[in-house]
Amino acid sequence: MIPPEDYPLYRSQTAVLAAALRLVSRDGYTWHHLQTAPEGRILAALTKLHERHRVLMDPPARHLRREAGLPVAQVLLAPEPKGGVWPLLLLADRKLPGEAMHRVTDPSHPLTWPAWRGEAWRPTYQLHRDERGRWTWRLTEDFYRELLEEALYHAIRGDWPRLVAHLKPMGNLPMFRGVWLQLQEIRRRVMRAWGDRHLRNPEGQWRTPPWRAALEGWPKTPLTPIGMRLYLEPGEGRPRTLGEWLERSRG
Repeated sequence: MIPPEDYPLYRSQTAVLAAALRLVSRDGYTWHHLQTAPEGRILAALTKLHERHRVLMDPPARHLRREAGLPVAQVLLAPEPKGGVWPLLLLADRKLPGEAMHRVTDPSHPLTWPAWRGEAWRPTYQLHRDERGRWTWRLTEDFYRELLEEALYHAIRGDWPRLVAHLKPMGNLPMFRGVWLQLQEIRRRVMRAWGDRHLRNPEGQWRTPPWRAALEGWPKTPLTPIGMRLYLEPGEGRPRTLGEWLERSRG
């Protein structure tokens, strides 16, 4: 067993999403349940989950458990809590007793991961299969529509400073293929909304939009979780384990 205080923290939201994607697509963790724990009770929450489902086993012990035909499960924590709350994602290779779990293939209960938005943890990323049948993350439909509608509102009004301020931070979202494709659609819709009204000069040629610089920081291609570094390295200035984080928060 890995002691709860030695639980390694993920380096970013992108790293958590990549870890979940690997567990589902590569390792057969096809059941999920998202829950939260109070910041001050996180060690107790992990200990309880381990007592019930052995979520803190080291890789060799987990391999032996799988070989014996027993359930295997893991828990993923957000990189840090917000608002006094830690989100936790419980993943397993089968439905665990006493847990309200759902299959990742159940369209009525997709695997969803939150982000801290508007002073609350809100559903933000959703795992789904793309047109090639491969698992990827995309923005939830509500969040995608929110981003799109605000972008179109500023574009139609010609409010370039606000459009730039809205578009630029999107380049920092975890650019898994599903998210990347959604942002490309927002870009195309914005260009059409503004271009039909403002971009063409009398000769019919296109002018450079004043917000083009906002897109320079957007990745040109989707990222791949293969080989992605998931954990913090020494000297990065942040707690690397849950125990280190709790010690720093108390200090």
